[in-house]
Amino acid sequence: MRLFVSEGAPGCLPVLAAAGRARGRAELLISTVGPEDCVVPFLTRPKVPVLQLDSGNYLFSTSAICRYFFLLSGWEQDDLTNQWLEWEATELQRS
Repeated sequence: MRLFVSEGAPGCLPVLAAAGRARGRAELLISTVGPEDCVVPFLTRPKVPVLQLDSGNYLFSTSAICRYFFLLSGWEQDDLTNQWLEWEATELQRS
């Protein structure tokens, strides 16, 4: 898997924290890209964070990437975790 992040981009910090929780469960390469770099070939605008799975598929929602890492780490998600992810997405990442 490959995780693309950009310095100062919203959403990268929680994704990196979730990735740290899954450390050692799968091979993960973390790449820092510029905020204007298009990582996902079928998106018309640049978007980070992005997780490219080994299958070649992409996850580009901060909440989806965090949930993926939580599942990978074996951490049982609860309502509080889901509430935090939704709050983070709606309050901190307003576009």
